[in-house]
Amino acid sequence: MRKRKTYIVVAVLLVAIVGMMGLAIGCGSSGGGSSSSPSASPTGGAISGSAMERATAILGHEPTGLALDIVTKGEVVVANDSDYAPQSSVDKVTKEVVGFDVDVAKGMAEILGLGIKWEHPVWETIPSGLVNGRYDVSIGSMTSAIDGQRTDPIIAERWKTLDFSEPYYYTSGQMFVKKGGMQITGPQDVAGKTVGVGAQTTYYTWLKDKTKAAVKTYNTDVNAFPDLLNGNIDFVMTAGPTGQQAILEGKPMEFSGKPLYYEDLSMAAKKGEADWVALLTYTVQQMHENGALTAMSKQWYNGIDLTVKQ
Repeated sequence: MRKRKTYIVVAVLLVAIVGMMGLAIGCGSSGGGSSSSPSASPTGGAISGSAMERATAILGHEPTGLALDIVTKGEVVVANDSDYAPQSSVDKVTKEVVGFDVDVAKGMAEILGLGIKWEHPVWETIPSGLVNGRYDVSIGSMTSAIDGQRTDPIIAERWKTLDFSEPYYYTSGQMFVKKGGMQITGPQDVAGKTVGVGAQTTYYTWLKDKTKAAVKTYNTDVNAFPDLLNGNIDFVMTAGPTGQQAILEGKPMEFSGKPLYYEDLSMAAKKGEADWVALLTYTVQQMHENGALTAMSKQWYNGIDLTVKQ
């Protein structure tokens, strides 16, 4: 087991300011939510007041840059790929977007006293959208490191234009196969095999660097599953929970071998917005500390706590 990090709140909480603040202001949200709420409140132990008061107390000074813009308008634009269950997907009955990442985004906004404007772009367009100001933050399981390292080409490229919060959870990079298919023992076993992955993902670059597999890309990882089941490709590489979700939904797939690595998943924002990233990190730390992230993880991942490294 990998030990859980100790999450220390980097912000300065000004006692005098907090004492003058009223009850917490509830935040509005224009998107869908999960059918049941986590048992722990995202705001447990967090500060209260207006969005500006909260940001000022967290940072120890009035927010600047993008943080000031967001706090002033009282709304954050969240980019989230809605075709990535159980992290995010459209509920077939309510037609609302639900999932782990959706609840994390709502928790972030609730802590900061903000409303949410949802955007659901194609995954590979999200980094450029953050840089160009179309979105304020990506809360969609974006990898900020692999086994604590930033050497993967896609991750290294991301860090050139984006900054990341502390990780809010961790997942495995895992190979999946059609039920009854080949069980791999390592990357060497996929040589000459066709592996489906999401475009612009760490799975793609890892396969290109570590294996001799033929790699086929899709808009998002889950779009590779039909080709796997139809026999058009040999494997799909994706996050462990994503493949597990497909299995639970009845798709005749199974894990192939052990996890190949572990990823740190973080909130992402445009590079150079230190105040905004500090506010995002504060919300992650709060939700780790008060158990909200653990509750969300167990709700969406069948009782498993992915907020600690395995």
